[in-house]
Amino acid sequence: MNANLPGAALLLDGRHDDDPTLAQAHEALVDGLAAGGWAVADWRLRDDKIAWCSGCFKCWTTTPGVCAHHDDGRKVAERWARSSLVVFLTPVTFGGYSSQLKKALDHVLPTLLPFLRTRGGETRHPQRYERSHSLLVVGTVPRGQADGAEARTFRRLVERNTLNMQPPRWAAGVLESGAHEWEVRVAVNALLADVGVKAARDAVGVGRIEVVA
Repeated sequence: MNANLPGAALLLDGRHDDDPTLAQAHEALVDGLAAGGWAVADWRLRDDKIAWCSGCFKCWTTTPGVCAHHDDGRKVAERWARSSLVVFLTPVTFGGYSSQLKKALDHVLPTLLPFLRTRGGETRHPQRYERSHSLLVVGTVPRGQADGAEARTFRRLVERNTLNMQPPRWAAGVLESGAHEWEVRVAVNALLADVGVKAARDAVGVGRIEVVA
């Protein structure tokens, strides 16, 4: 992937199984990004070997910017740093991300510096790299729960995460399981538009999909 391309997107797919709504959202995301001319790294996390973060902080103290685990977790941080847009796809789990996605996100810690700065009355870690990326998060909840407690917690989690990630643009959406395919595509295209990606019907470019195995 060319790190200089403004349209380099990383899709972190945190599905545990082939849930139909998540599968439709995945297809809509890939189609929308590709049609908009983005180079997409489609990463299906359940197929990879990524260790749980051990909390050793060696990525800050011993090998700055590099995780101590020699596995696919290192690639997560590398591709994250090279992308202009990062997309999370996940079932909402106790108001948070799936275990597969959470495990991968813990390996993004090396992209932050260990120092603390005050911003808006709160302490935050500065970014290690100058490149910034927008963030799009798509989660699913059971039917009738789009405005429930878990969905609200999920949206709040994403909002708080953006304080450290510092994306120039971000959006988060919650889909209900069992939604019709057209509902999923309309919702996904609206979210893509929120982070500056043209909807598939308006796009003129042709993107490239790289499935990360």
